[in-house]
Amino acid sequence: MCRWFAYISPTEPCLLEDVLITPKNSLSRQIHDHYLPQLIAHNPADLHDADHMMTARNSLYNIDGLGVSWYTTSNSDFERGNTGESSDGTPKEGLRPAVYKTVQTPINDMNFRSICANTETRVCLAHIRAASSTPIVAVNNHPFLFGRHSFMHNGVVSDFTKIKRGVCERMSEVAYAGINGGTDSEHIAALYMTYLTAGDNSIASFEKEYPVEQMAEAMRKAVATIITLQQKYLGPKAQPNSLNLCATDGVRLVAYRFRNHATEQPPSLYYSTVAGTTLNRKYPDHPDGIDVPGRNFGKSEDDHGRHVIVASEPSTYKEDDWKLIGKNQCVMVEADGNCEVRDVGYEKAWDAEDPNA
Repeated sequence: MCRWFAYISPTEPCLLEDVLITPKNSLSRQIHDHYLPQLIAHNPADLHDADHMMTARNSLYNIDGLGVSWYTTSNSDFERGNTGESSDGTPKEGLRPAVYKTVQTPINDMNFRSICANTETRVCLAHIRAASSTPIVAVNNHPFLFGRHSFMHNGVVSDFTKIKRGVCERMSEVAYAGINGGTDSEHIAALYMTYLTAGDNSIASFEKEYPVEQMAEAMRKAVATIITLQQKYLGPKAQPNSLNLCATDGVRLVAYRFRNHATEQPPSLYYSTVAGTTLNRKYPDHPDGIDVPGRNFGKSEDDHGRHVIVASEPSTYKEDDWKLIGKNQCVMVEADGNCEVRDVGYEKAWDAEDPNA
């Protein structure tokens, strides 16, 4: 199953190299090996005791492409001029996403390594892909961009081709037009944007910020629509979905860990509000627990700004720094860095807005 990593902070930039490449269990290295504390036994001799499907849901080889979006003010600094708008008339103030995608494995992609070594950002989403049924091409790599909004997914929408038309029919025109590839994930992203913007068909609606509660509700509605359509078209044959979802506008972030099954678990997902210090070379400590003389600038851990990391797997050796997000829970990060984890509620997850969907 795919792996992803998200970092967000109101004040503290990270170096992409520090968070995505350097650690032994960085996202770039989660190709074959996986570290899942509190979830799966890591001694190979003990794997027979682990939940078989839980293991399978986290052990696929992630060799089908990479994508990373990072937020910068460069575009808005040059586009705004004296009007506060870009040349096409849409507002582009503040942080906006840049994106890089490739079908190469990340460690062997010299362009990716160069970007990471020279890019700092307060917000990034990164994703490595294990393709299911759509082509291995860069356009199908996550994250997917809709204006200032980035979206990524780990998991699968079951029988997606059987509900795809129904999914598209529920999108706004501008959200549908924003789809460039064929993945179930990008279609969920378009559904999310439709609900986030209340169906607004203007490009400008994709350039706005929205309250984190509205972001969480839009994600809930997107999940609800998927399950409702499956029940409508497939009835009792509908299979459960794995929906580890993440969205940000560069200011706020929402993430889901979800599977609509009474007992089965979704793929792994963790969060941390402290690991960013260990992942930043300006501060003491090292993500692998080794001593590197001269690594930091002498800054104290107390100087590090508020931040939240949400990731498929922990990137650092400090297991206590990471909390496993429970099944059917949502992580919500406010503009000030405040983080809250809420239950989604299995029995209410598909309370769709349209009873006739």
